[in-house]
Amino acid sequence: MREAETGPVTELRTQLPPQSDRLRMALTLLLPVLACLPTVPRLVSPAEFPDVAPRAPALSANPHRPAYLPGESLNLTCSVPGGDQVVQFQLWKDGEAQPPTDSRGQRVHSFPLAQLRVQDTGTYTCLYCLRQSKGQRQSWRSNPISVSVYDHPTAPSLSVSPRHPVYLPGEAVTLPCMAPPGAHPAAGFQFSRVGGRNLSSGSNDTHTLSITGLADAGSFTCLYWICPSRRCIQSWESRPISINVTDLPSQPLLSIDPPSEAVSEGLPLLISCMAPGDTGDWRFQFYKDGDELVPGNVGFEISTTEPGASSVNVSVLRIPRASLNNTGEFTCGYEENVSGRWVPSRRSRAVNITVNIAATAWAQPRNKLLPCGILVVLGMALAALVCYCRRNKRVPEPLQYLRGSEPGEGDGGLDPRRCREELKPNSVRVELPEEGSDVYTLLTFPSSAPP
Repeated sequence: MREAETGPVTELRTQLPPQSDRLRMALTLLLPVLACLPTVPRLVSPAEFPDVAPRAPALSANPHRPAYLPGESLNLTCSVPGGDQVVQFQLWKDGEAQPPTDSRGQRVHSFPLAQLRVQDTGTYTCLYCLRQSKGQRQSWRSNPISVSVYDHPTAPSLSVSPRHPVYLPGEAVTLPCMAPPGAHPAAGFQFSRVGGRNLSSGSNDTHTLSITGLADAGSFTCLYWICPSRRCIQSWESRPISINVTDLPSQPLLSIDPPSEAVSEGLPLLISCMAPGDTGDWRFQFYKDGDELVPGNVGFEISTTEPGASSVNVSVLRIPRASLNNTGEFTCGYEENVSGRWVPSRRSRAVNITVNIAATAWAQPRNKLLPCGILVVLGMALAALVCYCRRNKRVPEPLQYLRGSEPGEGDGGLDPRRCREELKPNSVRVELPEEGSDVYTLLTFPSSAPP
């Protein structure tokens, strides 16, 4: 009978020492009884019985991105392997279970995350529950999906240098874009025209705008982006900066008095500069040989008349006495106040002014020369009369030149014929009437003989 025993009992008997026969008999009777005892059921977790727990589902994200922005949408899909009947799906976030969802007999379930927020950032997993004869059983958790939601970084500040209310063609302005400090440094910058195209995009935080005309005016903004992961996040746009462009004012008109562009030394000289239009706020400048004339400069006596109420667009440069230093090429210009900035105009046409010295001696006023000439003639006549009286102590008989022999005869006048015959060509004659008489005395003064 012992030879017929096989199996575990035979192995156990062979391992017991020969002196333990009584113990061998007890084990022989106890082992079949232990093998027939029923199993007591209890709640277990899948981790205790991996060969019994349902397999883990697969979790995927659509669209799958390294980073998301607020307002974007995301679907997390939990797929069950095998053909078991699924009862429920459950989503977990950062180790915390979310409310379960009925599967409705489907083996694939989606968890939509619409209008993402920064609070949705976290690590997600899913699991499912199966219905078995012994009740529901949970599966292993799926692979984790990391979701990172980044808000748009704070808007940068955009400035302009140099800062003017208006700009002119040919000028250049610099637009620096400054990103605020944050957890992630700015990886790049973008400059744009409001309602238009992008001006530049790159790592440079400054853009230079070259102004060529009125078309370059407009409003400009900038932004930057950070790259916390493989996806870069753009910031909000900065406040717009307005660039106003104006053209240069029109050329003024330069005129001089005298208009011949030549003036004698010592005479006044007037140079007028007229701006086009009759309204505006102007400042005028005058130039000689390219250098600005400033009232009070050495060598110039300049009085600048600013525009008055009657001529708001004209300025006059007054030189009371022209000199040789005033000879040269004169131009003028003006500045117009445009929105608080003085904008210079183009220069006027050049006028060459000549100060003439030769014409100065003959250009004295007549009211000065005429009295001097009269005084000279009277002085010469008086000197001649005195000299004659000293040489001749008597007064010549005038009757011989009268038409009558006695006073009162005739018409009392001189005989013109006899006077012309008696007087020599080289004599000086002066007729003087005597007091209380109509008789004229004719004085003859011999002229000086030639050497």
